[in-house]
Amino acid sequence: MDTEYKDWSKEALIKRLQFLEKRVEGASITKEKPEAELDQVKATKNTETAPDNKTPTRKSQKQTKRERQFDFSKFSERKVAFKFSYFGWPYHGLARQGNALGSDEKREIEDQYPTVEGELFKALANCKLITSESECDYSRCGRTDRGVSGFGQVVALYVRSTGKFVSEEEAAEIEINGSGDIVREERNGNRPVLLPPIESELPYVNMLNKCLPPEIRILAWAPVRADFSARFSCKSRFYRYFFSGDGLNIEVMRDAASKYVGTHDFRNFCRLDPAKQIANFERTVLDIAINPVPSRVSFVGDGQSAESKWWQLELRGTAFLWHQVRCMMAILFLVGQGLEQPNVVDRMVDVQNMVGKPEYEMAADTPLVLADCAFDKADVDWIYVRSPGQDVANMATLDRAVLRQWCQLNTQAIIAGALLQNLRNTAIPIPESLRNVEGEDRLPEQDQWANCREPYAQIEKKGVNQIIVGGGAIKNLRNYVPILERKRADPVELRNQTWFERKGSSKRTKLTHNNTENE
Repeated sequence: MDTEYKDWSKEALIKRLQFLEKRVEGASITKEKPEAELDQVKATKNTETAPDNKTPTRKSQKQTKRERQFDFSKFSERKVAFKFSYFGWPYHGLARQGNALGSDEKREIEDQYPTVEGELFKALANCKLITSESECDYSRCGRTDRGVSGFGQVVALYVRSTGKFVSEEEAAEIEINGSGDIVREERNGNRPVLLPPIESELPYVNMLNKCLPPEIRILAWAPVRADFSARFSCKSRFYRYFFSGDGLNIEVMRDAASKYVGTHDFRNFCRLDPAKQIANFERTVLDIAINPVPSRVSFVGDGQSAESKWWQLELRGTAFLWHQVRCMMAILFLVGQGLEQPNVVDRMVDVQNMVGKPEYEMAADTPLVLADCAFDKADVDWIYVRSPGQDVANMATLDRAVLRQWCQLNTQAIIAGALLQNLRNTAIPIPESLRNVEGEDRLPEQDQWANCREPYAQIEKKGVNQIIVGGGAIKNLRNYVPILERKRADPVELRNQTWFERKGSSKRTKLTHNNTENE
């Protein structure tokens, strides 16, 4: 005990004596209080023995800074549209599952199954551009599935702005003088806001790209009206599907593709979700074409091989059903391989005679790209560079970022191509059965694999149909069954009714707006 009191200050000893006196006199003191006061005394002792320095440490300053909340009420908001690109293969689709940042459970799901929108909302939150993902009036143009990429996807929402709140008197004077644009929106409590010039607005593109993963890039932004919807204001959507021409008759595929043009009932070219209770399957294809990819995707030292010639289906329409483009492409592959005739498209859009969708595997997801979303110029005027001399560095950074990704992916393609070319140049012995045809030498005793692989391929495929489904994938079938003879699903009306009766009518009111669901 003597050792404990030896280093105490005079004031600390006096406080301890007073505490003991009260305890002896029978004061009502709990067991916790002496310990608490003892801690306080020790704290006083330590304070008195410590140097007198009132300046907060660097650690405490950082902690205070972290705890400070961002005050959104000091800033106005404006509705904008963002055009952005993304590679689809690292993500589980575009659309987030519910409110991705609303709870720890949702965040955990988003981390486990990342989506493009989930990454976008993380970036918006980190940049302090939105208060909540559920309260920013968010809309998307076209929903893409897992593996599908986008070059010109568009979303719209309210974000923080540098627009300045002004009084009604100031607003009236500005409007009279024509010295600025004043807006009054319910979003800002109908308070007058002086919109900033474009060059003085927040650098949205640069801000978000710094927070987004490299596979997702914001390309441009545009101010839009309060009633603008990225989905319903869109005039058309443009898709591309890339594929190798090896083993395909492009001309008959073009003939079949031309039959898609116009307004048709595409219920046999989509995946049905009875939960949405869709009743209208009519969609309009404005134009369609199958064109060569501008440059060959060649093997190393081999730019003329059939596999290196690539094509792209270019498809423009007002709106698309779920998986519609991939189903359309699957039928084109069957036609291109000679397994179906081009008129199979006519038979499948005739839903009066073809009741129920026939069973078939849709085309692969990775080659599909939502290339563009078109809007009226009066609705959206994209801003890539805020003003001459500004954001040019950002455009250069964006270019370099995409180029780096291309180099990384192309390096893998080059390596795979080099391996394939090495195999093609490998000399192998030719068996007698393949060398002699009716007494004439067909092949030498030894030759490069590139020159003799076709006879082997014909033997290997004998009796087996290899169905091309895109993206380098094939499906082996021993016996091919024509589309018109295949088993069919129940009619749409029956499937919708079955779901409705099982789930009840309470959900129907929530589903009436889903009749224009996009791919």
